[in-house]
Amino acid sequence: MRALILTFVRLGPTLVYAAGMLFAASIILLATFPGNPSSWALYLTLLPVLRLPAFVLLDLPGVEVWHAIAALASIAACGVYFALQPKRFIRARFIHAHVALLVLIVANAGAHSSQAVGLGLTPPGEYHWSLPIPTTPLGAALAMLVVLGCLSTHAEIIRRIRTRHR
Repeated sequence: MRALILTFVRLGPTLVYAAGMLFAASIILLATFPGNPSSWALYLTLLPVLRLPAFVLLDLPGVEVWHAIAALASIAACGVYFALQPKRFIRARFIHAHVALLVLIVANAGAHSSQAVGLGLTPPGEYHWSLPIPTTPLGAALAMLVVLGCLSTHAEIIRRIRTRHR
């Protein structure tokens, strides 16, 4: 049972990439079937969770929705492979998990602001240095799983360092 739970925790960052892939697919579904309530439901469920990173990815020159889907599916598949072999690829797992955490932080940083852009100078005391917490249940669940995934990689690295020094 412990191994199953740890595997699920290690799959947490993979779920972020899979959600990004589903968000990109929902854009295609919405463009193809604009009157379908399921297309709208999928799009609007994932929009607050991954809006900013997905649109930044799609704004890159030469990147189309199909490219984003393929890239995110490949990264998610790598995450499944990393999670199923926890003793190998610890550095890749570390990067995989922490990039997913940064994506969620960036996604939620933009979700808490009512302004479109904040490019000007900020008066003293106006900028809040708090960590943005997801406002949707899906975002909160993904954030919790990604943080647990990051902690599991840190624990594995610390365990390896301790066993080498003995």
